[in-house]
Amino acid sequence: MTTSQQPDCCSVAAISPNDPAAPAHAQRMRQDLGDFIARAASGSLRLVSPPPQLGWTTRGAGHLHLNAELFLQVQGHTEFRFPHGQVTLQAGEALVMPPKLLHDEWVAGGDDQPFSNLVIYADHQSVSCHLANEAKPGRPANLYLEVYPHVDAARIEAWLNDATKPPAQDAHGLWALQQRALVLTALSAVSRLLDAPEKTVSSEPALLGRLRVSVQNRLGEVELTVASLAEELGCTADYLSHLYSRSTGEHLWQVILRQRLARAARLLAENDSAVKEIAWCSGFASASYFIRSFKQQFGVTPKVFRTQAQAGVS
Repeated sequence: MTTSQQPDCCSVAAISPNDPAAPAHAQRMRQDLGDFIARAASGSLRLVSPPPQLGWTTRGAGHLHLNAELFLQVQGHTEFRFPHGQVTLQAGEALVMPPKLLHDEWVAGGDDQPFSNLVIYADHQSVSCHLANEAKPGRPANLYLEVYPHVDAARIEAWLNDATKPPAQDAHGLWALQQRALVLTALSAVSRLLDAPEKTVSSEPALLGRLRVSVQNRLGEVELTVASLAEELGCTADYLSHLYSRSTGEHLWQVILRQRLARAARLLAENDSAVKEIAWCSGFASASYFIRSFKQQFGVTPKVFRTQAQAGVS
């Protein structure tokens, strides 16, 4: 597909599109997004940054993503815990989570209002936007999700990633303005996608929308299994596997393995950490199993792949 072609957008709600509550959630998500766009445009949006980290690590509580993630705190607060330090995001504030930064999230309501935030994530193929609530004490959960495959996803990905990279020198103090402008640009683009007239609602079962978010958030967990996903989603492992195969034509565990290997390949190309650390970060408990699976998928060992990738060999 060339960059001039724009595929139909696809909306996947975490609750069924036929659920009576779905239109209200969709409207609320757009209203919350509009409120943050107005704050960013007026210059009143406060952007919170994670504390400086001492190197890259995959060990600890929480998860990480390969691209930046934008958190918009609607109600209550979110406490982000990092390998080194923590920050609290209050209502009306935003945080752009840097790529590959391990973080754990703890949430709570406030002022007689339940916790709520809006989370935006983009990669080179699609943009996801979801409302989160507090389903279990202290823990956020996906309440309502929309995902849009679109050619503009790569641009939104780049804007958010750039918003996590302050310049080495900022003699004129312009970084805060630049960062807010990047976030505003990304938010405006997401808003246009949400209201795109050509989008269609996916016929994919609502359970699979929640599944995709769970896999995205837990991909680096060694404990991630079909059984644990099924327990999280409130169904049996057999039912989840059957539903996924029937809906996609693929086996769920094979897709998870492929995604883990894709994550490992990117980390190998962009990071100099030991292969065993890359394996752990990608959800492999055994380095030997990782190396064997990687070679089967890519035809070379992880070390050879890294050498070729960093040398620019295709």
